[in-house]
Amino acid sequence: MHITCPNCSTKFSLPDEMFKDGAQARCTVCDEVFPLIQPQEHNVEVEPQEEIAFSDLQEQEETVAPEGNVDALIGDEGTFGLGEPKKAKKKSGKGCLIFFIILLLLGGACAGAWLLAPDLIRQFMPMDKNLQSVSATAANDVSRISLKNISQYYITNEKIGQIFVIEGDAENRFGVPKELIKVEATLYDANNVAIASQQQLGGSGVSLFQLQVLAKEELADALNNKVEILTNNTNVMPTKSVHFMVVFYDPPKGVAEFGVKVVEAKNPPVQ
Repeated sequence: MHITCPNCSTKFSLPDEMFKDGAQARCTVCDEVFPLIQPQEHNVEVEPQEEIAFSDLQEQEETVAPEGNVDALIGDEGTFGLGEPKKAKKKSGKGCLIFFIILLLLGGACAGAWLLAPDLIRQFMPMDKNLQSVSATAANDVSRISLKNISQYYITNEKIGQIFVIEGDAENRFGVPKELIKVEATLYDANNVAIASQQQLGGSGVSLFQLQVLAKEELADALNNKVEILTNNTNVMPTKSVHFMVVFYDPPKGVAEFGVKVVEAKNPPVQ
């Protein structure tokens, strides 16, 4: 027997035994709930079951109730679910396109911020755990700073007189960069007693000619030139070296030997 939904005019073909007093049906097209046995004004069509009417209009397309156990069709409040389940609507591709555009915009903004303000971006980036856990002692570890190419000599300066010079290279044998490497040179007498000591940051130096002609203040300024020290003695990579020069302007008499050791090697600040 056929029945038409009073709301959307969709036709359904149902077994005769489903048409009982009080039985209701739910249209799977518009979810309208209506009685199977309808008053005349609802335009209930009862036709022979063998007749099947087709319509060119989509809203009048006949839907056949699924075969099988009729009781399984009973829904909430004694209603029947007519026809096949509604097909899920296909998702529009517009949402994916909008999401992709947003990702592109965010990526462009991040790239621009990295180029224009890298220091600001780094503040929000997680730092390496190993760098965060460096203790104060480890930050000044000098155990793997190796001294090489050490030389010492006296030279006569035309303004100061005789000066004593010790120079060489400090090589970074750590697996991480180091900076502001500082050495200490000590002069000893014949009894191995220290008679003079002086510390100097590596990274700066003067020529042999400058050692001969510059005044004491001029030599001191050249050896402590901050620009050269920051250029040559910061971010010293593993296996790289920094040059140092220590000058004793008034070397004591009776110098029998000398010694040089590294007293400081800092870790670069975390970027």
